[in-house]
Amino acid sequence: MIRSTLKIGFLALCLSILACSSNEDEQTGLRISIEDQFVNLPSNVSVFFKVEDGAGNGVAGLTEKDFTIYENGSMISEFEATRKIQPNEQVFDYHITLLLDLSGSVLGGENLSGLKSAAKSFIDEVVPSEGAANAEAVKMEIWWFDGSENIKQLQTTSTERSTLKTAIDNINPQMSSDNSTNLYGAVIQGIQVASQKITQTRKLDEIASSAVVIFTDGTDQANRATKGQALEAVNNADKDMSLYAIGLGQEIDESTLRSIGKTSFVSASNIGELLDRFKEIGDLINGRANSYYLLEYCSPKRNGSNQLTIEANRGALQGSANTFFDASDFNGSCSLE
Repeated sequence: MIRSTLKIGFLALCLSILACSSNEDEQTGLRISIEDQFVNLPSNVSVFFKVEDGAGNGVAGLTEKDFTIYENGSMISEFEATRKIQPNEQVFDYHITLLLDLSGSVLGGENLSGLKSAAKSFIDEVVPSEGAANAEAVKMEIWWFDGSENIKQLQTTSTERSTLKTAIDNINPQMSSDNSTNLYGAVIQGIQVASQKITQTRKLDEIASSAVVIFTDGTDQANRATKGQALEAVNNADKDMSLYAIGLGQEIDESTLRSIGKTSFVSASNIGELLDRFKEIGDLINGRANSYYLLEYCSPKRNGSNQLTIEANRGALQGSANTFFDASDFNGSCSLE
């Protein structure tokens, strides 16, 4: 098991992590970021990494044939080193916080049914189906806000599409008694919720990444928090947190929502466009959540400090990253479960 491996940064093996995405990699289109790495005798080397394009979007769907590995500059063939590259939920958690504006203009208007349809389609887009390789790695919880001081939880964390969509179906016009919109407060609290999830995951010695998706059809009216406070929360959000904003209608402040959705902002001029806008954000999240890969292989090295290079190729796009491992005491009885 991965968790039984010896973590490089903390052990006497003194493996030095040098995750390098060079300028050359950026120019050729792909960036590889080493998130963590492990070694285990007899000669098992495992590296958890992320692949992005030049714009910072996650690159999903890569398979073993899209990667080449090198040790000390020489390519290592699959005949020399048994390997596998796959997503792995044992060391990775991707948490999505969906935050919906259910103020009076949404609950009391004709847009509610369209919002519910779009939200359920979004769930299908970003939450893996039961039995998928990363079914336990991607999780979602749903919150909502109106003019009240605090956001309210609609659904606790779940990996099941049906559970999440049932929560959406249960949205009704009687849920809110405050027609105002506490948008800025919701942004701050939504980021706090996501931050807590990241912290909890890291305490389990797992890699944490998250996305906060905020939908609104208007501007802040409650004046419980300022725009400056909301943007400060956005700017100070964890580096592994992505922030998305979806605006509906003519009353939104696009400039503000673009700042809140610093990863991506989309807008729909009418309810008919909303499903496509949710899908657009869903595609980005899906790509990011599935851009993490686990390389496991049996190194042929038997001694010394060695440089491992992981190279990724997708069409004409290419990128690589380097790291080091110590092969002291390695031997030839390695196998992969």
